Amino acid sequence: MDAMPHRRRRRDVTQTLREPWTAEELVRLPDGWRYEIDDGELVILPPAGLDHGEVSLGVGAALRAFVRSRALGTVAGAETGFRLRRRPDLLLAPDVAYISAERRSRVADPSSFAEVAPDLVVEVLSPSDTHAAVLRKVAHYLEAGVRSVWVVDAGAIRLTRYAADRQAETFADGAALVTDPVLPGFACPLADLIGR
Repeated sequence: MDAMPHRRRRRDVTQTLREPWTAEELVRLPDGWRYEIDDGELVILPPAGLDHGEVSLGVGAALRAFVRSRALGTVAGAETGFRLRRRPDLLLAPDVAYISAERRSRVADPSSFAEVAPDLVVEVLSPSDTHAAVLRKVAHYLEAGVRSVWVVDAGAIRLTRYAADRQAETFADGAALVTDPVLPGFACPLADLIGR
């Protein structure tokens, strides 16, 4: 298989002649890649690099410890797909997702893609991510009902939080305490959260 760039959209002759992709079709695709569907269009992502994986795990571990200690819900990792819309499908797999107990109770089949928006999602930037692509994904999440989106730039030691009102708050000092109204009481120094 040819190497693919981080966020190559699959556009070939067969794609332009076919119906939009659906979540059900993903099970027929080869392993070794991560897949998302953006408004019916297949997005192919290679496995993450070491730094990306380490930061994602660190953020997820901090959120999971907090959520579990208060029995608030569930924290899921990057392999978890959320179908946020049908016809055309929008299926995204954030690096980390927090789902409150209330929203989790609405998941009909936990062995499949969740058809509920998480309360909070985290996207860790990769070197090939473009600003426009990241903002598009943030907009998708917020439109689907995600209450808070964190975009982590580990290299710059920066976390930008987007809320439903589209206001952005940036934490850019390693000593800054990252907080979020979606998780009342959560406070973690940025440097500890991303392991820098």
